[in-house]
Amino acid sequence: MSKQPRIMVIMEGKPRHSPALLRALSLAIRMGASLHLRSFDYLRSLEHAASRGFDLPAYLRGRRAELEEFAASLPAEGAPIDTQVVWGRPLAEKIIYEVLALKPDLVIKDAPGHTDPRHTLLDSIDWHLLNECPAPLMLVRPRAASLPRRIVAAVDPLDEHGKPHVLNDRIVGTAASLAAQCGAELDVVNAFEYIPAAGEWEYAGLMPDLTLYSELRKVHAEGLYRLGKDHGVPPARMHILDGEAAYCVTGFARQHRTDLVVMGSIYRTGLKQLFLGSTAEGVFDTLACDVLLIKPDGFAAELQDLLEHGKARAA
Repeated sequence: MSKQPRIMVIMEGKPRHSPALLRALSLAIRMGASLHLRSFDYLRSLEHAASRGFDLPAYLRGRRAELEEFAASLPAEGAPIDTQVVWGRPLAEKIIYEVLALKPDLVIKDAPGHTDPRHTLLDSIDWHLLNECPAPLMLVRPRAASLPRRIVAAVDPLDEHGKPHVLNDRIVGTAASLAAQCGAELDVVNAFEYIPAAGEWEYAGLMPDLTLYSELRKVHAEGLYRLGKDHGVPPARMHILDGEAAYCVTGFARQHRTDLVVMGSIYRTGLKQLFLGSTAEGVFDTLACDVLLIKPDGFAAELQDLLEHGKARAA
């Protein structure tokens, strides 16, 4: 018997019908998933008051009752909903530990609006989660539709940046499954950057080898089409984009009025920090639509190990 999918929603402030919650609710109904509303709360003033006799547990019980009443009013159409209020700081760390404990199939959070495509409005919490959230993370922009209608999966089929083949399969598989559940259109793109910037080769007195460029581009295209064929994506929906990923993926998404970009991240092991990788960071820094980040297999286990070792060293 297959496990019922779990969707965790990061609630911020007073319970409300935010774009992230509406997206989670719609997906839970379509996927037959359970919905887990998690409100993360911390006020230094209340912690200080608690040391002087303020009944902090009673306050948290009141917050939990408010969240439960809100959850009971949602049109969930039979989707199970559970609620929890988590107290403490730092906020990003509390969220990560809750994700590790719950093991959801998807985490959904509201993201700030993006009024200027030249500058990201993701806050520090979003960046922490993009780097460290062990479950697939969807950031939903204001005014987003309850379900995406146009989805783009961004992949690197030749693994030039160290991403395992299985991650590309997960990216396209996740995007294709979402597209089917939402009745959305799906495109798969690969950014191919080979020719150095004009100033670089002119300065060196060199000209780019266009024959080699053409051959390498052909190899990329073949890898992309094989990946698409494995997931039933028609060739007309597979696109090689020429240029730096941060610009051409963002440009493609904007030109095609994309609602959601699905992509993966690499991470380097043996470090105190885990990192998205420069390609993903560049795309997220300029992307104006919703994003869904997929982590490689083994990421959650390594993150938990790093956190446990960090606690042991601090003890």
